[in-house]
Amino acid sequence: MGHRVHRGQTVRDASGAPVLIGPPVLTEEEFQALQDALDARSNGTRAKRRETSLLIGVAHCAGCGGRMYFATRKAYDYGDYVCRASARGTTCPAPAAMRASWLDEYAVSRYREAFAVDGEVTRERLLSDAVRVTVAKGRSGGGPERLAGPDTSRLTFTVRTRP
Repeated sequence: MGHRVHRGQTVRDASGAPVLIGPPVLTEEEFQALQDALDARSNGTRAKRRETSLLIGVAHCAGCGGRMYFATRKAYDYGDYVCRASARGTTCPAPAAMRASWLDEYAVSRYREAFAVDGEVTRERLLSDAVRVTVAKGRSGGGPERLAGPDTSRLTFTVRTRP
């Protein structure tokens, strides 16, 4: 339509008219017909935007002590928590990574044991109770046994004491 668009919305000037970046390629009727055709072909599924991961600020790398962050896996339904020392401008001697669902499940399970709670475990709750999960680097490679779940010998669950 020749409109400037920002975050999916047409940018408008002070009088409310669309800001143009060039002449429209389609008429309003052609544009609407195209949108209707595309909507009819759509299966209605869109990737959901992930909320803040459960263990952000809770999961740490044993190699450098830095926080681990959630990283999506393009061809897979799952993501991983990974050491991001390089993003902090440092080098980790043993960068750790682990499948997010496994680490979330481990942390929630240990939290419920430590605090005897049955309700929902949220990121805010873990942070307020000063929970820390440390992940050590695992061995590379592996076979089918590696897909069975986390190697819990790599994990440490602690509750920090506050001054």
